[in-house]
Amino acid sequence: MKISDLPHDLEWEILARVPAKSLAKSETICKRWYTLFRDESFVRKNKKLGKSVRESMILRKYGVYSTGDDLHGIHNSTGDDRSILFSGKLSYLKKDLEEKDVEISQIFHCDGLILCSTQRNTRLVIWNPCTGQTREIKPRTRYRIEDTYALGYANNSKRPHSSSSSSPHSHKILRCFYHGNEQSVKVAFEMYDLSSGSWRVLDNLTRYDCIFRHGVSLKGNTYWVYGYKGTGLFVMKFDFTTEKFVRLSLPSHSFPHELSAPISVVRDEKLSVLHLDIQQSSCVVKIWVTNKVDDEDKDLSWRSVSVLEVDYRKFGLQSLVNVSSFLLDEENKVAVCCDMDYEDEYRNCITRICIVGEDMYKQVYKEIGKGSSFNWPLLLTYVPSLVRI
Repeated sequence: MKISDLPHDLEWEILARVPAKSLAKSETICKRWYTLFRDESFVRKNKKLGKSVRESMILRKYGVYSTGDDLHGIHNSTGDDRSILFSGKLSYLKKDLEEKDVEISQIFHCDGLILCSTQRNTRLVIWNPCTGQTREIKPRTRYRIEDTYALGYANNSKRPHSSSSSSPHSHKILRCFYHGNEQSVKVAFEMYDLSSGSWRVLDNLTRYDCIFRHGVSLKGNTYWVYGYKGTGLFVMKFDFTTEKFVRLSLPSHSFPHELSAPISVVRDEKLSVLHLDIQQSSCVVKIWVTNKVDDEDKDLSWRSVSVLEVDYRKFGLQSLVNVSSFLLDEENKVAVCCDMDYEDEYRNCITRICIVGEDMYKQVYKEIGKGSSFNWPLLLTYVPSLVRI
């Protein structure tokens, strides 16, 4: 019996359990599958049941590269076999934008989609690596070099006036930018709705005087670590459903000096933050993790003790500096950290990726080259999906 001989409802249930990446390669087999893989109810079911294999990506040297697998499991290899091999630059923008090479300065992942801004913020493109679909986002007026972005979605089922036939997720882009003059510089916000294809100004948002970078998406909302020197740090959440900022706590008295702290998502359920007291020249790295994060939570519930604590003096090393991103394997208490440092009076930068644990340190990647404060290396875990742009 062929799968095409099965009742359509049974065929639907079987295909919903196939990883999205495999389905994307099979959509041209027949018209029925082509239509099915674009049905929003099927895409939601596949996201829940498809068990797509997570992949890890890195932004480095103005390009996006893939490792082809999830770095969460890299510690399972032994001895000198631990290493990272990049499968090559993902040059998806070259054909669509008709350029020989496109330099990417920022990326942001949400719901299987990647938001990319090019060097000096000349272009903004959203991309689904699984389906290969791309879409360039034109500015309302113009983009600026200092712009930062976040990608998320509104949960329409929680809106009081949403209809049962409307899409449950409405993907949006939040843009944060400076405007004004030298005497009066302000921070403003705009929102782009992918369903309507238009920008609108958000006049009701509080004007925070800091441009945020390296946020993470969890259940459609974006989270950053935010704060001021001398006042400590906290977690800032942007709720894409209510379109409001929400201030949340970090572990009490754990971040007294830092101006920033990397934040990461653990298995699409929790948040984690990395603490390294640079000002105190500490050699101890601590990683904290929350309980499962729910949209209804009014604050974050952190573990009473750090999940992972690494003292670099054990390995005869100084502490990591400028950790820009990390991935945490909570179960095995191992983290993959990406950091950047400068040499030769800031002419060259060193990008390193290492695996750290309570009794383990292994450098798995090192690269020396030109760098920029607008192009910090960034590790992220990508979950393939059939979400259409």
